[in-house]
Amino acid sequence: MIKRLHRIMQIAPGIPLLIVGLLMTGTVVAEQIDINNATLTEMQSLPLSEEQIQAVYEYVQYHGPIESIYELVNVKGLGNAGLQSLKTTVVLKPDLSVSTNTRLEDQYRKVENWTSTEGASEGLVELWLERLAEPMNVNTASYEDLVSLQNVSPVDAVAVLKLRTEVDSIGSARWLRNAIGLSYYGYRNMRDFIAYSEPEGEQWHIWYNMVYKTIPSTNSTDEETANPLLGSVYSPDILHKFSISNSTHWKAGLSYNRQLGEANRYFEGSNIPEVKASLTFSDYDWAGFHLDRLVLGNFSATMSQGVVFESTDYRSPRRSGYGWNKRAHGIFSDLSRSQEYAQRGIGIQGSIINKLKFMGFASKNNRDAVLNPDGESFTALITLYPRIDDGLVNELSQPLLDVVNEVTYGGNVRFEFTPGTFFGVSAYESLYDKELRPDVTLSVIDADNTDLFLNSSGNGADTEIAAMHASLAQSSLWADARSNRRIQGLEFSTVVSNLALQLEWAVLDKDSEILAVDTDPQALVANAYLQFDNFNFMVLYRDYDLGFDNPYQRSFSNYQRYKSSIFEDEFYLKDPVLSYLYTGASQPQAERGIYVSSRYQIHRTWVLTTNFDTWTRVADGARYYRTVATAEYRPVFNYRFKIRQKWQARGSFNIFSPTGYENRETILTGRMRLSGYDQLQITYVNSVTLFDPRRRLTIDLATGENNVSPVGQAASPGNALGFVLTHNFTPMFKIIGSVVYYKGFFWSFEDTDFRVFDSPDGSMRWWVTAFSRLGNHWAIRAKLSWDEGAALSNYAYGLEKYDPRVPALGTSWFGENTDFRLQLDYAF
Repeated sequence: MIKRLHRIMQIAPGIPLLIVGLLMTGTVVAEQIDINNATLTEMQSLPLSEEQIQAVYEYVQYHGPIESIYELVNVKGLGNAGLQSLKTTVVLKPDLSVSTNTRLEDQYRKVENWTSTEGASEGLVELWLERLAEPMNVNTASYEDLVSLQNVSPVDAVAVLKLRTEVDSIGSARWLRNAIGLSYYGYRNMRDFIAYSEPEGEQWHIWYNMVYKTIPSTNSTDEETANPLLGSVYSPDILHKFSISNSTHWKAGLSYNRQLGEANRYFEGSNIPEVKASLTFSDYDWAGFHLDRLVLGNFSATMSQGVVFESTDYRSPRRSGYGWNKRAHGIFSDLSRSQEYAQRGIGIQGSIINKLKFMGFASKNNRDAVLNPDGESFTALITLYPRIDDGLVNELSQPLLDVVNEVTYGGNVRFEFTPGTFFGVSAYESLYDKELRPDVTLSVIDADNTDLFLNSSGNGADTEIAAMHASLAQSSLWADARSNRRIQGLEFSTVVSNLALQLEWAVLDKDSEILAVDTDPQALVANAYLQFDNFNFMVLYRDYDLGFDNPYQRSFSNYQRYKSSIFEDEFYLKDPVLSYLYTGASQPQAERGIYVSSRYQIHRTWVLTTNFDTWTRVADGARYYRTVATAEYRPVFNYRFKIRQKWQARGSFNIFSPTGYENRETILTGRMRLSGYDQLQITYVNSVTLFDPRRRLTIDLATGENNVSPVGQAASPGNALGFVLTHNFTPMFKIIGSVVYYKGFFWSFEDTDFRVFDSPDGSMRWWVTAFSRLGNHWAIRAKLSWDEGAALSNYAYGLEKYDPRVPALGTSWFGENTDFRLQLDYAF
């Protein structure tokens, strides 16, 4: 055998070299990069400089998939040498995002976060998941469909709609990118959710999501949000969601949610408070009439900027409707965690001749509320976490759960003059089977503390409570009606070149005279948004009257209603559970102010973001300002450094006022991206809050009596240092771990959870998450967190009491806590 090989080499000495060459060529081909579908990380192996790789990536993303290598001659800075080096290292394949299975696989990193999102965007998560599984045809998508996508502005949506009038059909990403006025970020975020033709044949899709956790949920992602009140022993939170759809014409869904600390209640009499079900029919046409959606069962409804109506239990601070702070106008099926403001009945959305667009709905559902002692009237609706029927400490005179029956109906009509330019009218009315008569001194505030209501300098927003809506009325539509709440509004929107203008105005009808609005409480939101490729600028103005008590309002605000009122001080109330009148509130506080935000990419390595807000709290005239500036520096792709600086303050009325404060917070973040999507992030936080003198806070620990010193609590510092490490063992399995030490006030996003902490003497916290994809359709995510705080001795307030004014000298406390979260997903 050896002799034969030797003979071959003598006859044809070039054959071994040829074999070696073929093997090397095969190796090169195996390592070629598909630049039409590669991520920026995968492109790092190209034989180019960091700037050239970034330029090639942006060109492909910006102009769509390329068909010839010579198209890259248009890439700035690449040059002939760079082009020649790419000829043997890249391969050009079709855009794989047109495949549904590949699309879901490529976007799973987004999906795993979206399915865990709590709060106001939860309804949008379901919409985005639908779009990933069944991307909408960009040639038939409406303005509302496009503008509901994250980071897609009205300017971007109008650019696409105008392009459709200029061409017969948008056939590819390259054509879409030619839309005049479509920004780079708008295109990139839109690309994941659209297709360029209708799907062939029927497509079945199934989605299941299960979450089992002991981590408390909040109704907001604001750093000043309050944690829910829970006893020492509680049952875990559990959520099941299941939906099935056939192409784009129908979808059915079912969900069950038991909140943290609740008992199982699947069926309760004729009501199903925790189980949601919906059936949706969509995308039908009849002689000029187009049906967007018809939803039977549980549905959500959102109108314009949320001034008139948005049916969710959650709020998002400073929700402008731009960037990531989106709201989807229209009717959608609802499988979310929302319970108190969930709609159950029928909702419809459609258009006539593509000019007159409408939505309408009717719902009948039970509401949790604070009843007055007579049991025939109620003070206010209340959102509870958990939903319990009695007090946490004391027995209440009346139950809380499902005590008011509500019938709500309403709608919105828009006439669209040109793409993105329309005028609309909105209205809704809620009817209640009990009289709405706020009586907080009898139903909410403890009898020993009623003299503090409207008389405490620390509760300047008590006038919001005094301005609660009251009603005694009947209705021809529902014989059981004993009170009502009626809201009407107008909206206007237009896009002029790269400038978007929006306005929504609403009025609470107090006298049943629709045209007489001079004496009725009103609310207004107006904004202007200017967009360029590397720069955007927005200014927003809001003005809410004190008496505009609309429980379905979710428009822009910094704070929720009843902040700095007696509802915030649980120890003044009949039971701490009644503090959910503030803690669970999702409607905005009455504010009047201007908000300005901008994002400017001054260089490929520098991005600056600024937000400035100045407003007046209408309840007492308190002046606030809030400024947040962020600078991100990326010297090379693998390294990112960010500094976030916040200044926030509430002005004092005079030098003796106890209501002023000033807060400064600095967050330094360094992030290093490693190979295989691994990542290391280090974060340092420093903050301090300075208060005006408050004598009531200076309690002498030796005697338990008030100190006469006027100093008060001078400052409240906070510090934190920690890291987060992500390691992908395989493309299907990864572990994320974090360790942080904090002292004082601290907030953070932990994997998929938003948490707020406060440890006076310091605490060590760690958490670890394991994520695994079990094949192409199943995924599991498990998280364990642990927190151990330093001991507190001579704690001045008794921990076993809800009244913090009872001294408990000598008490020691170790703040140790362990939580877990388990999530299971199936997508087909």
